[in-house]
Amino acid sequence: MTTGLTSRPQAAASAGRLAGLRGLAWVVWRQHRLTSWIALAAFLAFCAELVWLRSAMMSFVDRNGLRSECHGQAACERADAAVGSFHAEYFDLLRYNGLLLTWLPLLFGMFVAGPVVARELETGAYKMAWTQSVSPARWFAVKLALPVAAALAGVSVLSALHMWAWRSVSSVGSVSSVSSGGSEGSGTLLVDWRWFDAFDALGAVPVANSLAAIGLGALAGLLAKRVLPAMACTVLAAVALYWPLAAVRPHLIASETLLDRDIPALAGGDSWRFERGLVSATGRRLPEPDCVLLEKLEGTCLTRHNASGWYVDYHPASHFWPLQGVHAGIALAAAAVLGTGAFWWMRRVSR
Repeated sequence: MTTGLTSRPQAAASAGRLAGLRGLAWVVWRQHRLTSWIALAAFLAFCAELVWLRSAMMSFVDRNGLRSECHGQAACERADAAVGSFHAEYFDLLRYNGLLLTWLPLLFGMFVAGPVVARELETGAYKMAWTQSVSPARWFAVKLALPVAAALAGVSVLSALHMWAWRSVSSVGSVSSVSSGGSEGSGTLLVDWRWFDAFDALGAVPVANSLAAIGLGALAGLLAKRVLPAMACTVLAAVALYWPLAAVRPHLIASETLLDRDIPALAGGDSWRFERGLVSATGRRLPEPDCVLLEKLEGTCLTRHNASGWYVDYHPASHFWPLQGVHAGIALAAAAVLGTGAFWWMRRVSR
């Protein structure tokens, strides 16, 4: 009997907490429903555009026979013209899609910093929630649930679709063009949007970056407590964190090195060549020596710097997923640290 009597208040309290959580989630949805519907419409349009873009690019490539090597001067001239037409019609569109996906995490951070967190603190609207038996930590968690769910679901789908579209033409190799001196490659269709150029728009990186931006925006909103300053701080902090990570990206995993007496090939292919220079007989490196092009070609640059050859550090295409994994891991760790810091600050200021 005693057990039954004591379990009823516990069950009622548990049901009350669950109802309060559902009610708070409903309030958050109502507050941002217009933004959410606009974001959903933009998401669906983005998805449809990527599906159409992939279909259009594949049809163009197959229609012009760009997946096979051309034979004969006339055929190669037509192929070169088709490559130019592809760049004019589809290349920039694909690249702009990737750039939008690259900077989408920043929009998440700004949205969380301003409308989601700082506006509540600036207007004092949070006080109503806190007086309804809702703890500050629970209020904060529910406020962040909507953008986190959108980042995990929406950005994952967009990243997968962009990679699906990108891969449909990324494997199209160089087209042979015949000239008076022989044949030479004219470059791939995505010569300026290869895997290392589109790195932040492919794979798991956009999702991890979005979660890190949400954590940054949450902390900025709590600290600034004003919409515009919080959004500005988020932008500045995101850029300050992004550029160092992009700078060290080539060194996140061990790279490959190519050594040669002559300057190793620096263009074409699918490898990310991120550093070149001279190497001495003792192994000392001199990145990008101050030699003019003629000195490099004639070999006098080696003599002037007492070097034995050239080196090129690069990542082959097989390093894409290892680099993605390390980068995403760093971004997720940053998201965890920023999120923990935001919750700690929330508990501290709400005492």
